[in-house]
Amino acid sequence: MSNAATGNPMHPGLLRFQGYADFFRLASMFFLSPSEELAQGVIDGSVFDDMRAIFEDAGLDPSCAAFAHESALRRENPTASEMRTELRRDYTALFTHPERPLVAICEMRFRDGRDRAETPSTPFLNEAALHAESCYRAAGLSLDGSRSREPGDHLAIELEFMAYLYARLAEALERNDLDAHRRWEEALSEFEPHLTSWVPDFFSACERSGCGTVYPWLGRIGAVFMERYLEDRA
Repeated sequence: MSNAATGNPMHPGLLRFQGYADFFRLASMFFLSPSEELAQGVIDGSVFDDMRAIFEDAGLDPSCAAFAHESALRRENPTASEMRTELRRDYTALFTHPERPLVAICEMRFRDGRDRAETPSTPFLNEAALHAESCYRAAGLSLDGSRSREPGDHLAIELEFMAYLYARLAEALERNDLDAHRRWEEALSEFEPHLTSWVPDFFSACERSGCGTVYPWLGRIGAVFMERYLEDRA
């Protein structure tokens, strides 16, 4: 993972911002129905290499992002189609099972379950989804109804938006554009409670699920990353 910010004393936060953007973008890919591209990245190890590089950018020990089953995966040598089927099976059991998913993948439903809400929220018309969508619109973005059938508080969408915000912050810092930096920091401050209110607990739930090997790995390293992120943002 090359980075123009390496060794640039003028922008000490640039590498960190880009690392945040990379983490949120890569993590978001796992929380939509797994693609063949993602399956291939698991097979050839590129997603694990990328995650180790992201950890290094964030000042974390890259070995914390290691995938313990890489050697076994190489021995099994599955095709991309076989790996995609395995990932989709785990994804369904975890997040989209029609009767009893193991972990809710939308913010409000996760929080309702965790907090034992007396009246469960509706999928699209709830506080988290509506506020998230207002943040997307304020940033000049909108959900494409023809492509996405997910509410605005779906984890993949929230993570992709965090990646977008940090990419814009990194660009503003690189250009030394104070007005743009202020704008995107305000957007981040408005949206960030969506992340802090449930994502650390969500990752921990994935780790505890024991569903397959990839999602518990992502849960473990996601929890580690979020702990550092929250410390940095405090």
